Amino acid sequence: MMGNEENKTLYDIYRGILCNNQSFQLGKQAQVEYRFDCPEYAELKEKYHLNEIAGNGTELEHSVRLLKYLAPKLTHSAWYDNSVPCNGLALLEYSLEQPEHGINCLNKSKILEECCLALGIYARRVRMLPYSPFDSDCHVVTEIFDRTLGKWCMLDPTTNGYLVDETGSVLSLLEARERMAQAGFVTFCRADETVQDLHEVAQKEMEWSAYFAKNLFRLQIDAVSQFGETGKWLDVIPEHFSVRQWSKAKAEYRITMAPEYAKTENGFEMAKMLPLFQKAVKEAETMQEPESISVRCIADAPQ
Repeated sequence: MMGNEENKTLYDIYRGILCNNQSFQLGKQAQVEYRFDCPEYAELKEKYHLNEIAGNGTELEHSVRLLKYLAPKLTHSAWYDNSVPCNGLALLEYSLEQPEHGINCLNKSKILEECCLALGIYARRVRMLPYSPFDSDCHVVTEIFDRTLGKWCMLDPTTNGYLVDETGSVLSLLEARERMAQAGFVTFCRADETVQDLHEVAQKEMEWSAYFAKNLFRLQIDAVSQFGETGKWLDVIPEHFSVRQWSKAKAEYRITMAPEYAKTENGFEMAKMLPLFQKAVKEAETMQEPESISVRCIADAPQ
């Protein structure tokens, strides 16, 4: 485990990458579709007592209570194979308070997204991707829109926390990215801890702040927020960045590293994963560059 100085150095490096890549491609106009009329929401609310858990208050307060309830009851597994249908009912049935059934951040965020949608709260999954193609990690979180604040707020059911500014206000990913790029104050904060001094929190949580900075280079947003998933994502891509080149380099590197993953990564199965890596290389060789959407499409209030 690295010490705080090493994590601070990494945080500064990742913030520097963001500083040098503050602009996004102009992109097309596109809107995330939010579906509040899925009939399965009624069962989700009744079976898991979502109204009681959410309580009273703003959309952010409701969502934070859901986060604090769900996050400790969901075990993490980085190599979960996505074998359970990606919807809140199936995933909760499989994983809630069942540590032997770990799931990944993609699916944890899906659960929180759907629980919020079931309560009439605008919610979406956002995938965060790093700059380096040799970094095998990415992260997926949930963002909700609070009408009182008039802004998006990021909640992470994997870490049971969020990113805040110096006033303790919960930030969206774009807000956090911009502040990090400009060396402004941002720190990861745990939802279940009472905060007395944010600067002390920033020192204690430097590793997680650096982790978010690392993954905030590029974003993908669920194209449709609903019960279940369509598999379609909208890209928000920095200027002068090639997703095709990044994808090819990443897949080739994973093939090289597969024997090491098999030795060191819990749940990694060479026979299952290596063909997927090889397929990814072939797909990257023929893929067209994805078209970015305008950053305003995800920064503004939902429509």
